[in-house]
Amino acid sequence: MGIAGLLLLTASTAVVAACLCTYTPATLVEVLDGSTMIFDIKGETTTVHLAGIDTPNLKPQSTETWCESEGTKALQAKQYANKLLLDSSEITLDEAQITTAGEMTAVVYVDNVSLGQELLYKYLAIESGEPTPWCD
Repeated sequence: MGIAGLLLLTASTAVVAACLCTYTPATLVEVLDGSTMIFDIKGETTTVHLAGIDTPNLKPQSTETWCESEGTKALQAKQYANKLLLDSSEITLDEAQITTAGEMTAVVYVDNVSLGQELLYKYLAIESGEPTPWCD
């Protein structure tokens, strides 16, 4: 098969693009912290936790160590998530699961970009299960 045949084959092959058809649209109600938001989903207010990531805590939790630098980083994560969500033209959820507490864990997309990945890129989050570096 020559170049012309290869080009013809390539031109006739269908290209399948990723479709957000199965993603759930959501509207921001409030950002509680860097990884927890409240969304309006199909007319129902739902608390959503970002799947697969952890962000620093805004205040000490009862059983965890906490330091001022963690609080500072937590505020940065919250502000960054809030800015991305408020500036977005579309928010969608994928891989949503309901926890035993009745809250949702999901991958949140802001204009087709993963919010969790953006927080990771800015060093404002870690992958779930990783040691927390906030107070090192």
